[in-house]
Amino acid sequence: MEKTKKVWRYLFKLPVSFFNNESVGYEISPLPYSDQNKVVVFAGNNDRAGGQSIVYIYLELSKELNDGSRFANLQRLLNLIYMETGLPIHNFPVQIDKKDSVDDILSKFASKSFYSPGVSYSGTAPQPNHIARVQWCVESLRKLNKKNFNKFDNALNTYTWALEIRELPNPHLKYTLYMILFLSAINQLADSPNYCESHPTCEMCRKDLRHQLKGEKQAIEDLMRELLTGEALDQGISKFKKLYSELRSSFLHAGKLSGKEKEGGFLFDFRDTGDLMVDEMELIITCRQLFEQFLIKRQSK
Repeated sequence: MEKTKKVWRYLFKLPVSFFNNESVGYEISPLPYSDQNKVVVFAGNNDRAGGQSIVYIYLELSKELNDGSRFANLQRLLNLIYMETGLPIHNFPVQIDKKDSVDDILSKFASKSFYSPGVSYSGTAPQPNHIARVQWCVESLRKLNKKNFNKFDNALNTYTWALEIRELPNPHLKYTLYMILFLSAINQLADSPNYCESHPTCEMCRKDLRHQLKGEKQAIEDLMRELLTGEALDQGISKFKKLYSELRSSFLHAGKLSGKEKEGGFLFDFRDTGDLMVDEMELIITCRQLFEQFLIKRQSK
């Protein structure tokens, strides 16, 4: 008799991630490098009376979930949901009967209301059917080679950290920090700088001088030209280079705060508020576009 394989079942709810999709639920393929057997993301009941349905995640794993496996089995999926919904991914475990099947779970927790056409709950991800897009992201992620998978995974996690810092109280006092993380996420998607194989020697100290053929900003420009198109591309690249030099480099090398955090933050002094907020929104949207195009154009043949 064939031995029955043990399965661990878990349910999580995301109270501030509103569900707005054409279908009540989506089965997501198991993520690479995970213990997932089955993943279903569905519209669940909101605890608040009359509340909009929220995202629930049902997991069936081949191994018990613990701190060491949480990223591979849950957080990586949450990062993709954050990217596609633009809504916070605070998550809480839901008590379930471990003997319940996925159909039992859906019958107990699924919401009857799950789609409001024309309604958007996020300013950075206005497109509908976000969870269907997560489903597509996972399928695309499975087609990346290990190098590109790691690039995407690291960059998306950095992007998620930036969004989470942006959620904290008084985000205008952390503007420089989360903007640097957004810029770093794009940097992590790009190729590493190229160094010349020849090493000239300094005439004074006689040390070899290692120098770059292509620096980080050029590598990022190459990435953006590979993945993005449109009439505004040149303008977008110029804006990125400006932010890279004036915001990121100025902070890393001299501690300069571009959001006027020491003077009460940019919301305290409204003279520059508009430009700073435009830079922020454009950078968030650019990150998301680059992530999606990276998944499309870096798939292994």
